[in-house]
Amino acid sequence: MLYFNRYFLLFLAIGVAGFASANQSIQELEQFVVTGTRTERLVTEAPVKTELYTRDEIETFHFTSIREALTLVPAARFEADCQNCGLNQIQLLGLSTDYTSMLFDGAPLYSGVARIYGADLFPAIFIDRIEVVKGGSSVLYGPEAMAGVVNLITSEPIETKIETRLIAERIADEGTSTEASLRGDYVDPDGNFAITGYAYREDRDGIDLTTDGFSEIPEFENTILGAQFWYFAPNDGILRSSYQRIDQSHRGGDQLNLPFEQSRVTEALSHVIDLTNLTWSQRINGSLDYALRMSYIDITRDSFYGARGAAEVTAWEEAGFSGDPDAAWLEANSALVDSVGRRVVGLTENTVWFFDAQVNYGWEDHLFSIGAQHRDEELTEASPNDPTKATTFGSARNTGIFLQDQWQINSQLEFVPGIRLDDHSNIDDSIISPRIAARWEVNDHFSLRASYATGFNAPGPFNEDQHIGTNQGGAITLINSPDLEEERSATFSLGAEWHPEPLKEQLLLHSQVHFTALEGTFEIDDSDELNWLRINGPDSEVFVWENSLDWQVAKHLHAQAGLTYIRARFDEAIERVTGLTTDEYLERPEWTALLGLSYDNPELFDAFFLLNYTGEMLATGEDADIWRRTPNFWEVNLGVSKTWENVLGNGSNLRLSIGVDNLFDERQKDLQDNGEDRDVTYFYGPARPRSYYTSVTVGW
Repeated sequence: MLYFNRYFLLFLAIGVAGFASANQSIQELEQFVVTGTRTERLVTEAPVKTELYTRDEIETFHFTSIREALTLVPAARFEADCQNCGLNQIQLLGLSTDYTSMLFDGAPLYSGVARIYGADLFPAIFIDRIEVVKGGSSVLYGPEAMAGVVNLITSEPIETKIETRLIAERIADEGTSTEASLRGDYVDPDGNFAITGYAYREDRDGIDLTTDGFSEIPEFENTILGAQFWYFAPNDGILRSSYQRIDQSHRGGDQLNLPFEQSRVTEALSHVIDLTNLTWSQRINGSLDYALRMSYIDITRDSFYGARGAAEVTAWEEAGFSGDPDAAWLEANSALVDSVGRRVVGLTENTVWFFDAQVNYGWEDHLFSIGAQHRDEELTEASPNDPTKATTFGSARNTGIFLQDQWQINSQLEFVPGIRLDDHSNIDDSIISPRIAARWEVNDHFSLRASYATGFNAPGPFNEDQHIGTNQGGAITLINSPDLEEERSATFSLGAEWHPEPLKEQLLLHSQVHFTALEGTFEIDDSDELNWLRINGPDSEVFVWENSLDWQVAKHLHAQAGLTYIRARFDEAIERVTGLTTDEYLERPEWTALLGLSYDNPELFDAFFLLNYTGEMLATGEDADIWRRTPNFWEVNLGVSKTWENVLGNGSNLRLSIGVDNLFDERQKDLQDNGEDRDVTYFYGPARPRSYYTSVTVGW
């Protein structure tokens, strides 16, 4: 009966989209994008395919975090990897977070320390649009941009207003989550400046989805304070500055109410991230403009990866005993065991300076862009409660210069060649990254894009590739091999866009293929239980075929759909667990799909239906020495909203939303429930169980 209801709902939604009247034309609003070429271009005419997702789209489907918003992006998905610490990754073009450059208004958003939790750290409410460029983008953005770029963009306010929002959510009948936000915009009546300030707070309970008393979803707290300032100079210059503080903590394991060292297993991390951006841009004349940018990231991270059993054994042995610890002795010396357990407390301090300069010059049919970037990162790691462990220091510096030419050959054909030269402190030789892209507008209804793009990822001072911690307790030391070389990629892309003649103003169809070859893929040598080594592993190839549909079905009804096929393989088979030696990437479903329907009628109500399909994939539990082909997952989200205008006077409005995420509770059903002995990395598929939410927004 469950499957009948599921498919009935799917076909009903498709039927509504298919039979609704499509005769009502819509006004097509041209949107500008900047990420693909680092110059402002119409999204429909950009020679480098840039996908645009606006704040309206994000709010339509009630996405509250960046990871949720990326659900709309074909060939992108979110995967959780650890039940204790909440380790996660954004997969773009079948590649992990390490290969995607995350930007905030064009500047780096996170360092390697914070990136692994970054999709959850940053809420979507303060973002005006998200731009996504797929394929190697190192020519403009340097290291890491091998799978592509995700640019979170804010825009200056156009009116003075205040908005506050409260969201309450019930998760799997086991816990609650609350989110509260406040945003205020002030625009100078004379148009000289504008200011935005915002605050955000999230508090989520830890969730135990089995019966063993250990979390599958860690408890989570996040507080964000930020401000942005724009000054519009009389000489066509704009000064933009921003500051943001993220104060986040999360904890998984058991007995979350106890101090870290007293529970059987605790994995807890807290991040305080200060992010500052300063940008000056100016147009000198119709042919010449330039921009200068500086950003600074300061991260302080406290961590605890500990197991009570390991602390008990260590305390027992240091007291001069052997064999299994005596229960009575442990009880009498609990304070001593506590002090041993606290030795695994870690302190990480990480700073990143980023400088960026770019000049654009138009000459006849060419727009030349020349730029330079410098990134300087330093990291210190210490164990303040363990005097036997020395403080370690790491650093990385990268300087790059690039040149790009946007050449409009004729009204239908445009070429964009570009090249970049990088000098990285952890690489002996300079790195050259070329790219060439082209767009051919065959006619008013059909266009083609093609590109060859390269990327690289250099060894950094820190990168957390896997669940860092063991069931026996203690943090794993992960270091780079002395002969570690950079990863390199080359991506070939070919795509087509079609506006069918009868529905040109209403329907857009897009299909694109990407083929990425990776060399020197970073792998982990974990033959030493507590000292892991990052090495260059086998090369690999990833083929992606993505398809999307965007259709204004009727005046109030909009449909979005996507279908993606990914085949990711290493050049040689790798032994994963007993009985499984394979060349497949792990946790990479070959097929994923999306269907979104939104009904927007200010006079009545708004509603949405969202279906997210994840096909089968290969999942392993290396600690438990198990593997399986996972089942398919069909996540269905539903929501309805109503807005009342001027309900509180003074032009105010009130919006009430209710909904359910993961209606059929599609998630992993074979979670291990053997307490502290479980393999927390055996975790795949949708991370969030069925949950119900209510949201109230007030603006004036």
